[in-house]
Order: sequence, then structure tokens, then C-alpha cells
Amino acid sequence: MTIGDIEKEMRHVSIEGKIVNMDRYMLVVDDESERTFVRYSRRNLKNQVETGNRVRIYDCQAVNYSEILQLTMEPKGHIDLQQDPSTV
Repeated sequence: MTIGDIEKEMRHVSIEGKIVNMDRYMLVVDDESERTFVRYSRRNLKNQVETGNRVRIYDCQAVNYSEILQLTMEPKGHIDLQQDPSTV
């Protein structure tokens, strides 16, 4: 599924993309169709991530905050670091 396909109130959404910005609670992920915010906590991280990493994000819910579509992690959601295809 691409970010552009996500609609409000969808559940169990999984996406893949590049982290273009981040802080302690929020990622901005770009999958070349669009960008979205992903709210996360440390327990959702399988690996250490940083800006520029490609990640796969599993099990989110789509919500609207101030008319901006965002993803929040479901209780069993997690974020995996993906290997950069250019280094394979």
C-alpha cells in the first residue's frame, strides 16, 4: 500500500518508505507517492533508525489531527529498518 492510498480511519495499515525527518515521537515518511507523519514510541522500534533510512512500518491506524492525515502505531505495530538497495 502507498501513502497516497491511505484513507482516514483505516486500520492495520503497513507502509514502506524513507524517513525524511524525525523526532522522539514522530517520523515523516516519504514513499514517492506522498509523505505522512507516523506517531511512534521507542517500543515500536526493532532497530535504531535515523533520517535517511528506509523503513517498513507495520500495523498502524490512519487518523486526522487538524485535518492532517497521520498514522499512529497499533499496540502490536513495529518499525523495521530496510536494507538500502544501493548497498546490496
